[in-house]
Amino acid sequence: MKDAIPRLFADITAKIEDMHMIAVEGQRRDNAPDMQRVLACQLRIGIAALDTSLAKLKRRLGDDHG
Repeated sequence: MKDAIPRLFADITAKIEDMHMIAVEGQRRDNAPDMQRVLACQLRIGIAALDTSLAKLKRRLGDDHG
């Protein structure tokens, strides 16, 4: 059980890193509008997944604040 909290933080870190790569890709000037839409959608999916992971962490920590 002790490893669960660090593992959740690692999962959160991985999701943030993935979203960072997508955001950097979105900055390319030569992306077609369709690609920009795909990247924006991927960011929205990533943010939703990050929110889920943060909720799991919050439950695990027993934090009822914020």
